[in-house]
Amino acid sequence: MEAAESAVAAIQELLDAVNVSYHLKDYGIPEEDLPKLVAGAMKQSRLFIPNPRDLNESDVTAIYQNAY
Repeated sequence: MEAAESAVAAIQELLDAVNVSYHLKDYGIPEEDLPKLVAGAMKQSRLFIPNPRDLNESDVTAIYQNAY
């Protein structure tokens, strides 16, 4: 877990250094569009096949909400 947290922090530092936001709201995506994004993501098997964790709609929703 410590290595994973370090990796996330390093990516956030990199994005900050090159001035790229990691928040969906910064790209003009309204919060009310999150259900559309979730629905689209649920149709993308290429995102789920290599994932070691089974994700359901609630998991994907949480990911988008955290990214908002």
